[in-house]
Amino acid sequence: MTRVRLTIAELGPKGDGIAEGIRGPIFLDRTAPGDEVDADIFRDAKGVMRGEVSEFLNLSPFRSDPSCPHYEICGNCTLQHLSLEFYEGWKKNLVREAFLKWDLKPKNWLPQIFLKGQNRRRATFSMSRKKGKFVMGYYQRRSKTISPIPSCEVTLPDLIDLKNWIEPFLSSLVKEGQDLDLFFQKIGDSFELVFQGLTSLPKNLLDELASLPPIARISLKTQRGIQVLFQKKNLIAQFGPLKVPLPPATFLQPTAEGERALVSAVIQAVRHKKNEALADLFCGAGTFSGPLLDFGEVSAYESNPHAVRALKEAGKNEKLNVQQRDLFIQPLSSKELNRFDTVVFDPPRAGCLDQAKEMARSHCPLLVGVSCNPATFARDSHHLIRGGYRLESLQLVDQFLWSHHVEIVGVFTKQKR
Repeated sequence: MTRVRLTIAELGPKGDGIAEGIRGPIFLDRTAPGDEVDADIFRDAKGVMRGEVSEFLNLSPFRSDPSCPHYEICGNCTLQHLSLEFYEGWKKNLVREAFLKWDLKPKNWLPQIFLKGQNRRRATFSMSRKKGKFVMGYYQRRSKTISPIPSCEVTLPDLIDLKNWIEPFLSSLVKEGQDLDLFFQKIGDSFELVFQGLTSLPKNLLDELASLPPIARISLKTQRGIQVLFQKKNLIAQFGPLKVPLPPATFLQPTAEGERALVSAVIQAVRHKKNEALADLFCGAGTFSGPLLDFGEVSAYESNPHAVRALKEAGKNEKLNVQQRDLFIQPLSSKELNRFDTVVFDPPRAGCLDQAKEMARSHCPLLVGVSCNPATFARDSHHLIRGGYRLESLQLVDQFLWSHHVEIVGVFTKQKR
């Protein structure tokens, strides 16, 4: 590695500082625009030039003292060194820049929603044993080293309490040199646990964990799928009028507050339109399908068979039609889309380019998109605009405090030609 003196010019889309080096940009974690540093630079496995700060010479005016005592050794909250004002402005600009890249400007920017911490209801903790020492926590930034995390400023306190309570019982589970993951999710007032990296769970440990009142389900995730080892009751999620019995490790929005904000944004766009037929693409377990039932008949499309089965079980009524369909392989055609008054779509981070092209060719009056990736959402929106839609509004919902992730809700209307 070579040591150089650098000045951070800006933050990249993943929150790392960018300095201009002799051979191009150099990325440095946990820095801020205006920081002047001495850093050891190197090229990572992907060929990206990175730097590790050896000394801060002059500090950015946009910095703040991290409030979390584990900030330096935890790989999750990568932006807590920024002032709140700068952090929120940076997230707003992150979305704006993604859309400006495609020369897109919404008619309206709706008020941004920034959620507070200690509200994450799902988390994955890693475990390892090295030289006889057991540790359970989070990986350090860009490292295979796990740091113990007894407290957290973004996760629900009772999830952390449960993790700390059962941690001593898990020590004997991990062998020397072995890495395991344990997924926690809170649903209502109960928790589910999903072990990853094991082929079985000792009966005495299973009995011990099953005896704890908050734990309602314990599962094992292997290459062959998820095996339920213990379940004392169904874990039910309420989406509008639907009560959905969730399969193990079902994806939920990471925070209940974030879920409510996104649903509210979608409903606000839909409620002022005449709706008889609505579609919910990439519907998951029904986060939006349920609330949309208040406005008409809903056709919900999802590729995950377990989510489809659960949603069908919950939605045994004539207003909900659930279909298993991989929209990446078989997107709804423009002809199919034309029968809907409103289409809601919430794809994964990769976006839904082929589906967006079909939506662009359709005559559906209203599209409402939800995304956790401004870059792919802007790309897909570009095709919708080219197809005759107008971007009426964008709203930012930040439920990923102190990270570079952000949610967006975009509303599109078809323009008459």
